[in-house]
Amino acid sequence: MHPTMSYDDPGWEDEVRRICAELEKVESAPLLALHALMDRFGYISEPALVLVADLLHLTAPQVFAVATYYHEFRLEKPADNVLMLCRGPACRVQGMVGLRKTMERLLGIGVGGRTPDNKFAIESSGCLGICPHAPAMMIDHELAGRVTSEDLERLIGERTGTPA
Repeated sequence: MHPTMSYDDPGWEDEVRRICAELEKVESAPLLALHALMDRFGYISEPALVLVADLLHLTAPQVFAVATYYHEFRLEKPADNVLMLCRGPACRVQGMVGLRKTMERLLGIGVGGRTPDNKFAIESSGCLGICPHAPAMMIDHELAGRVTSEDLERLIGERTGTPA
């Protein structure tokens, strides 16, 4: 996902209004509006969520319930680099625990955490669906298979400017 707008842009409210105007009469409007916000902005800010509720004639808690029910919606700005580890059986057997420990050592954060500078976040998934290529992970929405500790060190080094 590559956001095309920022909530810092002066026209963000107009974009939310445009999205909701197109969906106002659609039964699943809240869900579709939240997907559109994720596409445009990369996450759903609290002011945007409240505005969607107002424009679709719902309460903020109703829209918040939709936003928090589905795993793919984010309510905070994502880190610059999101490293998603696979927790599936094939990946665990093929060494994902060691990769997780390497990642935690290099970044100083655990799964579910993000670095203080918001440069990295470590997340996990039940399965990424490429079991024959275990251990697998997703790096900024791109799948990577047969990942080694050396791969991780190189990747993180490249993104921090301190090559391994």
